[in-house]
Amino acid sequence: MAPTAQAQVRVSPLAPAAVPATFRHSGRVVQALHYTDRTGTYTVLATQSGPVADPAAQSSDGRRADLYAYHYPATSTAPNWQLHDFEADCPLDIAARFRPGGLTVTDLDRNGTAEVWLVYRTTCRGDVSPSTQKIIMHEGSRKYALRGTSRLATGGGTFDGGSYTLDAAWQGAPAVFRQHAAKLWLQHREEKAGN
Repeated sequence: MAPTAQAQVRVSPLAPAAVPATFRHSGRVVQALHYTDRTGTYTVLATQSGPVADPAAQSSDGRRADLYAYHYPATSTAPNWQLHDFEADCPLDIAARFRPGGLTVTDLDRNGTAEVWLVYRTTCRGDVSPSTQKIIMHEGSRKYALRGTSRLATGGGTFDGGSYTLDAAWQGAPAVFRQHAAKLWLQHREEKAGN
């Protein structure tokens, strides 16, 4: 019996300026990818607002920062899934940012259906403490989340943070997904004070 051929996932970067105006989104595009797998052709956007005044804040100096991801099929200008995370009502240092290169597309289980990975951090802090860090992965309609904190050097060779937990969806996932998630975490977990 001949092995079945799986459609190869093809991925290409898309310049933020080349994102179609028909793709409605919030925030500024910081990374965009275009890919084709056995299910179709898609565009994925990672956007963020940066710190802005928060009209719902308890204090007059409260700010918010939002980030979003949108997954558009080629046949529609409406996303078939999206992500929104944020920090709000923060009068201190605030951020909600995708990590550089934090949007990637893979086909680790070689089934012809792409996995879309998003790595980002959110924080509201007035001291030297780790940020919240998350990795969200979508394969088709399935969503997987890994949540924890970045790792900060506290001096004298000691560190604060850096651990994570996997949500229940990972239990039934292929081992290669968990291995890649752990690799991405290590790749992105280090944070310098002030960044």
